[in-house]
Amino acid sequence: MVSAVRLGVRPIADESLGVRSMSILVETPDVKILFDASSSLAPRRYGLPPHPEEFKAQLRVREEILKAASRADVVTVSHYHRDHYSPPYASLYECLRENEYEEIYSGKVVVAKHPEELINYSQRRRAEAFLEAVRGKAKEIHLLNQGVLRFGGTEIEAFTARHGESLGYVLCFVVRVDGSPFLAFLPDVQGPVDDEVVEKILAYAPEYVVVGGPPLYLSEQKVSGEAVEKGLRNLVRLFTLTQRGTRVIVSHHMLRDPEWRDALIQRGVHEDEIETYSSLLGLPFTGLEAYRKLLFSSNPPPSDYENLLEKFKGKRCDLLLESLGLQ
Repeated sequence: MVSAVRLGVRPIADESLGVRSMSILVETPDVKILFDASSSLAPRRYGLPPHPEEFKAQLRVREEILKAASRADVVTVSHYHRDHYSPPYASLYECLRENEYEEIYSGKVVVAKHPEELINYSQRRRAEAFLEAVRGKAKEIHLLNQGVLRFGGTEIEAFTARHGESLGYVLCFVVRVDGSPFLAFLPDVQGPVDDEVVEKILAYAPEYVVVGGPPLYLSEQKVSGEAVEKGLRNLVRLFTLTQRGTRVIVSHHMLRDPEWRDALIQRGVHEDEIETYSSLLGLPFTGLEAYRKLLFSSNPPPSDYENLLEKFKGKRCDLLLESLGLQ
């Protein structure tokens, strides 16, 4: 294994920290890589908009993304959903001001999912607008579905995986340092549902696997129960790597279900093996979206809250929080 003294893994944002994201900063002796520099809030869950506490969390992590971007040499875009890339316009649910994306991508090596191959129509349109905005600002732009980038003794391998049953493909990454697999970043793989991805990561046995688990909360709604169960089985297979010293960090879709941890324990994963972004940081698990109904019942926002959300649509979320006296 690579000496941990020379390496760093710092979670930036995800559901365990109160927002939708998988942003994480990885530092090697050669390069600093910020994976998927964005975060977002679900416009509706349980028929409810984001609670003010979610906007407070969003503002906190947005500032952390900007700090991490200021340190990064490479910034990735695994796919063109707004919780994985910061779009070039002001946005309430992403807590972005106009042109704030420039602070993230300007002067950086941008490694992004190919905008024309293995991509659906809506993401292709978003990719066009994003790439038009960052051209001339980014230091370099690499548009990939697979390939290897080298920075001294660090290699970043990119490959595609399915985004669940019907949402196209995402770009996954494996970081190797001096030939040794250090970290696998598997965003939105929903398990993974791809057996090939599981086999690849089992063969590599990196020190860290950061994986977007299956969307339990969407089972038999937007995702078939069969796909969710397959994703769970494959995620449990990845946990066999803990016997070889790998740390498996569960993130994203899976954490949006209040019973996510029990789903793993019931399938034989030991509770002590389960890690999240929040536990890596030594912080309490703060899954706000999963408990949105409880937030609204225990701490209801003002009666005109929905009107305020409409008023501040297209503006950074700190302005909304100011109007609520929370900033």
